[in-house]
This record gives sequence, structure tokens and C-alpha cells, in this order.
Amino acid sequence: MPPKKKPKTKEEIKEQKRIAERLRYQRLKNDPVKREQLKEKERRNYQRKKEKGTRKSVKDMSRREHKAVTKEWRKHCATYRAKKKALKEITNNFVRENTPESEGSPSPQNSVSPSIPPITTPRSDASNARKRNARKKRNKIIKDKDKKIEYYRKKSEKYRKRLERLKKVKTKENVDISSTKLIEMCDSPEARREVVKKALFGEVLNAQLKENYANLKTCKEKQIFGKVVSGKLIHKYKLWRNKDSSISYKIIQKSARQSGLVPKLRTRKDKISSDCINTVRTFYENDNNSRLGAGKRECLTREGVKKQKRYLSDSLGNLYKKFQAEHFKISYTTFCRLRPFWVITPNVNKRDTCLCIKHANIDLKLSALHRRRILTYNNHTALLEKTCCNRYNELCLSRTCQRCIDKNPDYREFDDSRPIEFKQWISEKQTYNDPKTKNTRTLTKYLKKTFTVRPRELIEELHEDLEAYYQHERNITHQYNAIKKYKQNLTDEDAIIHIDFSENYCSKYGQEIQAFHFGGSRLQLSLHTVIVYTKNSIKSYCTVSKNLTHSPAAIWAHLRPIFKTLPPNIKSIHFVSDGPVTQYKNKTMFYILASRLQKEVLNVKKFTWNYSESGHGKGAPDGIGATCKRTADAVVATGGDIDNLESFVEAIQRRCSGITLFTIDDKAIQELTDDLQNETVNLKGFNGTLKIHQVKAKILKSPLESAPSAAKLIMKSLSCTCEDECQHFNLGVLEYKNKTKLNVHDIYTDSERKNMDNLQDSTMETDDDAALAGPSSINQQNYTIGDYVLVKFLVRNTEYCYAAVINKIDTEEGELTVTFLKICDDKGHTFRVDENDVSDVSFDQVLKKLPNPDIALKGKRIFYYFNIPVPVFEK
Repeated sequence: MPPKKKPKTKEEIKEQKRIAERLRYQRLKNDPVKREQLKEKERRNYQRKKEKGTRKSVKDMSRREHKAVTKEWRKHCATYRAKKKALKEITNNFVRENTPESEGSPSPQNSVSPSIPPITTPRSDASNARKRNARKKRNKIIKDKDKKIEYYRKKSEKYRKRLERLKKVKTKENVDISSTKLIEMCDSPEARREVVKKALFGEVLNAQLKENYANLKTCKEKQIFGKVVSGKLIHKYKLWRNKDSSISYKIIQKSARQSGLVPKLRTRKDKISSDCINTVRTFYENDNNSRLGAGKRECLTREGVKKQKRYLSDSLGNLYKKFQAEHFKISYTTFCRLRPFWVITPNVNKRDTCLCIKHANIDLKLSALHRRRILTYNNHTALLEKTCCNRYNELCLSRTCQRCIDKNPDYREFDDSRPIEFKQWISEKQTYNDPKTKNTRTLTKYLKKTFTVRPRELIEELHEDLEAYYQHERNITHQYNAIKKYKQNLTDEDAIIHIDFSENYCSKYGQEIQAFHFGGSRLQLSLHTVIVYTKNSIKSYCTVSKNLTHSPAAIWAHLRPIFKTLPPNIKSIHFVSDGPVTQYKNKTMFYILASRLQKEVLNVKKFTWNYSESGHGKGAPDGIGATCKRTADAVVATGGDIDNLESFVEAIQRRCSGITLFTIDDKAIQELTDDLQNETVNLKGFNGTLKIHQVKAKILKSPLESAPSAAKLIMKSLSCTCEDECQHFNLGVLEYKNKTKLNVHDIYTDSERKNMDNLQDSTMETDDDAALAGPSSINQQNYTIGDYVLVKFLVRNTEYCYAAVINKIDTEEGELTVTFLKICDDKGHTFRVDENDVSDVSFDQVLKKLPNPDIALKGKRIFYYFNIPVPVFEK
């Protein structure tokens, strides 16, 4: 049996095919007819590839494609040259080996025909190339050194020649103009004529210098003149002693102090008084001229002084004109130079995201008209400058000024057939289907929409908005001026309390795991910031609470510690705040002021509550909140933890000695909420609450001081600074009277709630143009972000129950945004978070509040363990 052949490998088979293909191609090339046919076939393939676009010309290639093709071409050329070189080497070896040697003939090296080049090897070629490169480098170095040598040789020759010329210069001969020489010239009859000429020249020159000096007007020209006529010879002969000489000692001494022909500018002495500096800085820090930055990062530090940023509300040019109109005249340069470093121009990258909607919509309409060249300005500031005598005058803004009452925007000619586009901020109601409950919900959202109208229609809309806009501007100016007047006229018995809520602060750790960072486990703290102005001091406070509600009961609980710090002689309190109807301006807050203020501040006789215009409530308390949050973040940045209320308060007290902190217990807020809920069941609202900008009242004590007091609240459309009761800006009166009879128990009781049940209210209105304020938020249960709740869903007459964690609270819509927990056992103790299962639920769907679970980490998954079984019924 013959032996089996060993099977060939894949590489051997491929190599055999390549050899066969090369042999076939060689046979085709040796046959002229088949060679032509092969070339024709290759040409057709090439043309077909070009038509399809698979084969591109160089001009059609991109830069990257051309670079890749060039690289391939280099490889092919290198392969071709290597083959040619190997063939040449084989030929040289064959000639060398087959050439016979003869006697007397030269050596084999010289026997090769001159036409045949010398035999080379790849190693010798590389060696020759290295030698050529080294030779080039040496020649270049030598050439550069020769250039440097020639450069320094020429430089040395230049300075040598210069020194030689300086040595050859002869010293100037001293001018001999001594009096002895002149006397000798006078003795000689021949030289007398020369003496007369010199005397005439001196007199003419002296007279001309006097005339020129008299025509000089500026100090600079006189200084130049003194430099020209001064010198060593003048000092030698002391010509200023001659009274008739045009050269005085004063001119010579001034010119001697100067170092050049044109004197240096003298530095200006600081002649600005401290009163002027303080006036300018106070003007810059006025809330009417700049607004305080509310962000925790909006601060500047210079020379160890840290200040909260303030942003200018107008250009420096306009503020300069306003300063001159209100105060004294100074130069514009001095006004700009005295601007405090923390008062800066607002930047578009750090724009304010809490703009007033009225200003924004007016600016958008003016900008649209300006783009069509119908108006020459594009903002509300320029509009006020054009249509008012003084944009800060209340008569002009209320359109009662006789000089500018008829001024309107100056429109240019326009083509009404061409439509115009403009944008406006509007509120829209949108409906969507809840994927969980399958119910249709309606939401109100603010959008910036584009409208297309004719220019005439846009102008008519602008004129309809101008009346409300002028009233808005007038309210802003009046409220700023009224609050400023209160501050300027403070007495020992007055106090101003400026309050505002700051953005909630979230707990943070120096290092956080992913589940905590992206989960809903952060504790939030509510910050209520206060500044108290008295005649001799300004004090800053911040009250902190875990309760996140901003209801009237919570506000009063935050203010109680502040009242205890007031001096005992305070008899008049002026509150200042913004005016949201869910917080400071509603029927519940009015009732609290009328019934509880006199019990917190015993000696108070009267009070006012002043509200800023809508959209313009930024003030100094925002800076306190920013400072507290920035300080807490600095602690976290250095590795500390701010994980609860106590650590937050401790961090601020250690680092901010100028801010006094108080903690508000959640129980105190809840108790006050329950009390007010019982007392305000049948409480009526004031018809016209949205128009109120001041609540003014005098507390009338009964004959027996221990009896409850009666309070009458006067509602005003603008703040009035009159001491006595007046009719300025009156909207109506809200009066609370005690109708119960006085008895012995009323005199000696210490209870605060006993007589509250007997208070009844009666309202007297003078204007019924506005809607009632919305319902108070104290009836809603208090929820905080991170709480665990049990939620119900009704699907096809079946009620399902789910455990969830609160991510967001919308008190206006009465909804909670929750993430649902998935049960992991049969007993209802273990759950895990389903991050993709998020929904909005109403307060009515919440069955109860669950206790906080224990958290455990298994691998990369987080589980929540409840101590009690949770009665969930999942679908």
C-alpha cells in the first residue's frame, strides 16, 4: 500500500496558487497578441472604475485620500527600486565572475568597463548616506559660525571707530564773555562799534523774550520757556539780578527742577473729601441704582475685604446725570473712580434669570420696532428718557406732569403691508395624559412665543401696555423712595425689619456615593433671612428650620426670635418684603399682624408692612442667604460634612460672626399652624389684596392693659410715610374688634389663645377692582423632599397601593413628584428603587407618611428595610 501524502497547509496552497498565477501572467506577457488583449482589458476596467467613482483622479481626491494614495505609491516605488537594484547586482556579479583574467591586465576592479557602474550594496549605500548627512551638518555649522564671527567683527569695528571719533572731538572752548573783555573793547576806538552791536542784540533779545513770555497762557508753555532760557552761563553770571532782564529767578528755579524739555506731569493731590467719597458710595449702594446679587458665589474679595456683588441698574453715564441732579457736581472721572469695587456692571453670561415680565415684554416689543427702524431705541430705559422729563419723577411716571403728559414714542414712517415678528412671554394651559393614572391633567406654563402682526397692530398693543408699564415704574420708584425715607428718618423708637426667604440649602458631604448624589436622600433646610435697621446699628439674622413650608404660620415662627432681640424702647416697626400672596400678603398674614404683633413686641404702638413692586423684590437679605450657603459650601469643599441642621448652624456661627442664627423647631410651626387654622375658619379676604403695597396700623390699647387690643389695618396702594392717619393711597380698612365682655379671668389669664377664638373681623373696602388672594397653604399636610409615602392608584375599579419617595413638591398645583419603590419580599419590609418609575401624584392620593427605612448596600444595589410591614398592593 503506497504511503499517504502529507496534506498541504493553507499557506502552501496559497503560495502554489500565487506561483501558478505569476506563470500564467508571464505566458500572457510573452505572447504579443494576448498581451495586447490583457492591456485592453485592464484599460476597460480602469475606465469602468473611473465612471463608477471607485477610482478617483488626484484632483477629485480629498486631502486625506490623497495622503493615503501617496503613501501606497511610495511603497510601490520602493519595491520597484529594490527589484531593479537586485537585478543590477546580479548582473554585476555575473560580469565579474565570467570575465577572464589576462597577464598584464589590470586588477578585476579596474577591468570592468567604464560604462558599467561600480558594484554597491545596501549597507554601503546607507553608510554613504550617513556620511553625506554628517558632512552637510558640519558645513552648515561652520557656515553659521562664520556668519556670527563676521557679525561680531563688524560690531566691534563699529564701536572701535565710534570711540576713536569721540576721542578726536575737541572740548568746547569756554565762551569768553566776561565784563573785563567788554571794558577792554570799550577802551579801543576800533572795537566800540562792535560793542554797540552786541549791546543792541542783547536789548532786542531781552525785549523779545519779555513779549513772548507775556503771551504765554498755559503753565506747560511757561515751563518750556524757562527750560529754553536757562543754563550754566545764566547761573554763572546770575542775570536774574537785573530788574530789566526777562529772565527771573522763579523761571530759572522751576526749569532747573525739570529733567527734560517737556516737563513731567505733576501728580494731582488728593483733594476729595471723605464726605464726598461716602456720598458717592452710598449712592452706588442705593437699591434704586444697583441690585444686590442673591447667589452664594456672587462675591468679590479685594485686599482681604469680601463683599457681596451689586449690579448697576443703569449705565454709568445715566447714573452720573442722576447723581448731579440729586447731589452736588463732580467730574465724571471722579464719579467713576469712586465706584466701590463690589458694584459692577452686569454681564450677559451672568444674567438675571428672575426678570420682571412687564419689563421683558416691553423690551421685546421695542426691540422688534427698532429692528424695523420704526423706533430709534430698543429698551424701556430709553423709552422713559424720551417720554418723561425725569424718569425718576413720580409725576412724570404717573402721567400727570404738564410738560410731558402728551409725549409719546416718536415713530418713523413705515410700510404697514410688511408683517413684523416679535416675541412675548405668555402663560399657556397645556394638557397631557398621565401614563400612571390615565387621567388628563392641565398645567400652566410660561413660554416665550413668536407672533407675526402688522406694524400698526404692534404699535397699538404697545400703547395699550404703556399705561400699566408707567404705573409699574411709578410703583417701583415710589416704594424705593419710601423705604429710603424710612431709613433716613429713623429714631431711637423706630426699627426697620427687612425679610425674605432664601433658596433652600441641601445637605452635602465631603465625599458622596453615587446613590446619595443622584437619589432623593438629601436633607433640605429652609432659610429665612432678616436685616434689622435701628438708628445706631444694623444687624443681620438667619433663622433655619427643617420645615420647608413658607406659610404665614411658618413666617411668624421665624420672626419670633427676631422680635426678642429688639430693644425694649421700640414703639414703631416697619416691615419690608416682597409681595407673594402665598407668603407675606394674604388674609392669614393680615390677621396675624392684627392679633399677635402686640404680644411679641409689648411696647409697639404702630407698624407698617411695605411690599416691593412685583418682580423687584431683591434686597439686602438675599446677600445674607448667599453668604451662609457659600460658607457652608466652603466647609464641604475642605472635606467637612453639612448633613443636618446642627452642623449647618455650627459652621456658620464659627465663620460668620456678623450673622446671628436661630433654629426653628418643626413642632412650633405645626402648633402655630393648628391654632391659626382654627381661628381663621370663617376669615374673609380683603377685596383688592393684589393692589396692596402697604399695610398700616396703630395698636389701640384698652383701658386695662392686660385686655386684648383692637387693631385696625389700613390698606394702601403705595407706601405712605405720614406719621398720622391720612387718606393717601387708601384702598380700604380691615378691622378686627373684640366683642366679648371683660371679666376677672381675662385680666389675670396668661393664655395666649383664650381670646383668639372671640375675635371677629369686619371689613370695609373702598375699591373692589382686584381679585381675592388665593387660599392659604396651611391646610396642606407638610411634606419634605426625601419623605417616604404610601400612594394609591385607582385602575378599573381596583385600588393599588405603592411605596414611593418624594423628589419634588409643587404646592401651587398640589402635587408631588415621586419615585416608586419595588417590593422585594413577601412581608412588605424590603424594597428597592425603580429609577425609571417616576410620576406626579396629588395630595389626595397620599394615604400616609411612612417611617424612614434603613439602607443597606448589597453589591451595587441599594435596598430599603422598613421596621413595620408596608401594606402595598402592586399591579
